[in-house]
Amino acid sequence: SYLLMAIGCFGMSVVTSFTEIYWCTAIRAGGSSVLWIYSSLLLQKFCSEEMLGRVLSVDYALATLAESISAFGGGFLQDDFGMSAE
Repeated sequence: SYLLMAIGCFGMSVVTSFTEIYWCTAIRAGGSSVLWIYSSLLLQKFCSEEMLGRVLSVDYALATLAESISAFGGGFLQDDFGMSAE
């Protein structure tokens, strides 16, 4: 899964067309999904039944928070510092 993420990120840095970026993003997202599934399975395995729902909801909430912070940070850098994804 780390290998898929690395291949996808490297691929996005060298490709030129939208279609290639799309496929590299799909490869990177596949690697990330595998990691999240493994982490969720480990949480389910080692967490007590009484705490399982709370722990998984915190895991999901933190992942959503990280996504929103990332989107905000990217927008902030683009708007205030003129940085672009290119």
